[in-house]
Amino acid sequence: KSSCFTVLECSPGGHQILQSPYRSVDFDSSHLQQSAIQDLICDHSLAPGWYRFMIFDKPAEMPTKCVEMNHCGTQAPVWLSLRESESMPRPGEIKQLTACATWQFFFSTSKDCCLFRIPVTVRNCGDFFVYLLQPTQGCMGYCAEVASDAKPQTCDPEGIETQALVAGNLAPSSSSPMSPPLPVIPEVVAELVKGSIYLRCTFGIPFANSSVGFIVTWSRLSSEGIKEELKHETTFHMSSLLELDGINVRLGDRVYCSSAAFFMEKPDIQSSSVESKEFFAGIKIHPETSDIAEDGKEYRLAIESSIPIPCPEFSQLESDCKISITLNTIDDGKEQLGLNLALSSCRVDLLQKPCNNGICSRAVIYFTAVTDFVQDGDRITRIAAEPISSENFLWNGYVPESTQITVKDLPTAYCYSFTDPHIITFDGRLYDNFKTGTFVLYKSTSRDFEVHVRQWDCGSLHYPASCNCGFVAK
Repeated sequence: KSSCFTVLECSPGGHQILQSPYRSVDFDSSHLQQSAIQDLICDHSLAPGWYRFMIFDKPAEMPTKCVEMNHCGTQAPVWLSLRESESMPRPGEIKQLTACATWQFFFSTSKDCCLFRIPVTVRNCGDFFVYLLQPTQGCMGYCAEVASDAKPQTCDPEGIETQALVAGNLAPSSSSPMSPPLPVIPEVVAELVKGSIYLRCTFGIPFANSSVGFIVTWSRLSSEGIKEELKHETTFHMSSLLELDGINVRLGDRVYCSSAAFFMEKPDIQSSSVESKEFFAGIKIHPETSDIAEDGKEYRLAIESSIPIPCPEFSQLESDCKISITLNTIDDGKEQLGLNLALSSCRVDLLQKPCNNGICSRAVIYFTAVTDFVQDGDRITRIAAEPISSENFLWNGYVPESTQITVKDLPTAYCYSFTDPHIITFDGRLYDNFKTGTFVLYKSTSRDFEVHVRQWDCGSLHYPASCNCGFVAK
């Protein structure tokens, strides 16, 4: 193929390339309006200059027929209007033409294919067209469609450019495989964007291919264990966003994201769908279950949030960026037996921190079984959180799931020191100690615990004896 590169705008450095696949006349912009409105194409900020269109590495041209609203990645698509007496320039030629923007007012039942008119200069470079574009009057977007496979043309000897330089052959497009590549396993993370919480699902394919799009499905697990679809979209990005708005998607939901790939040339042929691991949106208390004994040992309890912690709307203090949680212990049906579990703290604050490995905030306390010296059997205690009180709509009233701790009862032994005094040890041995002074009655070999007893003279001249007058435990 040859190109008329003797003019500056036809040379590689003489024009810029607009290659967003959203500009395709086949792309339905309503997908962006529902899920990624920030990606809508608005050419009101386009720098004036020469441009060439490409769609998935294929040469593209501005369409010459009216384009329906909400296509080409925008609400008001701009197309090239040709009057009956007009035609596209021949190779080497340059022409002044007019582009039109399609629009339909809310109160109107019909669309206006040319509500706005924009002057456009078009140059035929032989293998492709370049367009001298200017910023649009509002949020409109220039459309493109893949160029038809026409017979290669050379510069017209009667045209403006008579000495055309031959450009290198374009690499032939390789035929698409029968089935699109299988996407990599999607991953879901939470993000804080301008005060709102979004779940981002990232995916892709094992190798770079700009002609691949994705069909993304968000779902959650219902209380009956059935997956409910939350959102379905088509995108050319390798990620998708889902807002955690507290209404459609709430804290405590178990969310999944799946993606399937397709080639733009054959959108009906799709790969198999690949699903992410479950993403729990909320606060978890770890361990979720645990068995401990009445042995005085301390155990670690972690309170972790997979969701970023917000800041109050009108506060500028970093210390205010927190969620406070009140914890308590619940012994279902056995409260009369007394306390079964002790917490090192009954209140924790989850502070705003950068998310790392799926954890956006963490607080740690400790719990231990109460040694009650009572044969009360194994008892189950729940560590539960009270409903969260917050100005943030998403967090207010949210109740994290509780954790269940089983306290195993240990055999209880007793030792005694009584009257003048007679002593019975834990293993049942009996002896007397009539002396006065301070004595070690018991000392543990496994932990820092001992009991001292003080004995004083309480007998007579005929019957010497001592009695317990005090004790201290460490």
